[in-house]
Formats: sequence, structure tokens, C-alpha cells
Amino acid sequence: MIPSRFLICVDSSGTAFDTMNIKHAEAFIPAALEVWPMTGRVAERFTAIEKAVNLFSSMRGINRYPGLVEVFDLLAAGFPGHPEIPDMTDLREFLVTETTYSYDTLKKWVKAHPSGDLEKVLAWSERADALFAEAAKGLKPYPLVRESLEIASRSATVAIVDGGTPEELSREWEESGREPFIDLMLSQADGTTAAQLYKARQKCGEKASVLMIGDTESDGAAAHKVGALFYPILPGDEVASWQRFHDVILPLFLEGKYDRDTEEKYFGQLKKLLS
Repeated sequence: MIPSRFLICVDSSGTAFDTMNIKHAEAFIPAALEVWPMTGRVAERFTAIEKAVNLFSSMRGINRYPGLVEVFDLLAAGFPGHPEIPDMTDLREFLVTETTYSYDTLKKWVKAHPSGDLEKVLAWSERADALFAEAAKGLKPYPLVRESLEIASRSATVAIVDGGTPEELSREWEESGREPFIDLMLSQADGTTAAQLYKARQKCGEKASVLMIGDTESDGAAAHKVGALFYPILPGDEVASWQRFHDVILPLFLEGKYDRDTEEKYFGQLKKLLS
């Protein structure tokens, strides 16, 4: 429903689908160990840091490229000068210069700035996507996601807002039976989460009330950046979080009664969980 008085934006990975653990344990980590062979304690520490950063910290949900730099920086701090740890200088330059961190943007950057190190980053990204596509086949959304968004679509525009690739999002929602009540689907190709929210809001009109549903602190920060409200799906408690959204939060939002005070009650739980 475009335009409408209400806009509900939903993160896909880790919020609508139980994909975060799969993505890192079965795709990002094994792909990295293939592209940058690490052994023994270095490989063990890399795996532990990758999960800690991307699943259990305030950086949960970070784009894959800055996330990779963070992980290797922390690994290098524990193993100074170790030959198995790659140099991320060229990737860091890309991140400082560009504003959209997508595979296509990085590929164009590498064409203009040839780099063997960045070729490996591209190879890692490609391999991770291939592994994830295989591991996530047939994955269904959490219980009550479909029911909640179907109800929401009667009064609101429903948008998918996610840091994944366009192909990844299309596959997730197509394989689960892409629902007719999804009006917009935005991805890393559309910029940051805040940029995606801004694009979705433009389609609905500046006066639309906006709610972002996500599983990371960065989702909440992005919502606040564009003047939207935020409701968190708590990692490890996703089913109960969606039950609460279906029964309590969605009716409050559509009645104009979900406010900053109510939001902070739940956002505070997420911050504590990821601290």
C-alpha cells in the first residue's frame, strides 16, 4: 500500500529469518578459512572473534566488509605480525572513500584500483554467498512473521530493509513464498540501513509514521536517524519477540500509541543483551 499513513520496515536476516547463525557459521567463516588459510590457534581465534563481533556484540548486523576489517584487526592484535593474517589496508581505503558497501561497488573499485588483496575479498564474498545459498535453502520465517505483516499491510506500507545482497533477499523471500503484502524490498545496493529507510519513507510521504523492526543496535540507530521508531527482535528470543509484536506492538503502532518511552523499554533489553 503506497503511499500510506504508516510504514513498517523489517530487517530480513536475523529478524524475519533465522539466518544470522547460518550466515556466519556456515558461510562467512568457512569461506574466509578457504580464501585466507589459517591454522591452529589462529583459525580457532578467528572463528571465535568472528562470531563474537557479528553475533554477540553491539556490532551485530554490521555490513560484511567493515565487519571483516574489525575481525582481522582484533585477530592481528592477538597475533602481531603473524603471516596467516591478511593485510586489510586496501579494504580500509575502500571503506573510507565509498559510502555504499556492496559487492558491486567493491568490484567497480577494484577495477579502478587493482589490488590482489581486494581480489581475495571479492572471492571471499562470492564464496560466502554460494555457501549461504546452499545452507539456507528452504528456510522459513519465524512464526507469526507472515501473519503480522499481512495484518500490517492492511493499513501500512510494508518494506524489507536489509544489509544483504539483492540476490540473497530475493532468494529468501521467494523460497518462503514471497508474500503479496511486501511493497518494497531494499538491500545493500540501496545504501546503508538509514539510506534504505529514507528511500522507503520518500515513497510513502514525509508525514508517514515509520516503525523499523530489527535485531541490532545499528537498526535502532538507523531508525532514529530518519525519525522512525524501533522495535527489536531479541536474539535468542525471536519467537516471543514476534508474538509480542503481533499481539501488542503492532496494534499500538497503528493506533499511534507506540512512543519513545515504550520503545526504550524494549530497545534497552536489546542493548543489555548485546553489551
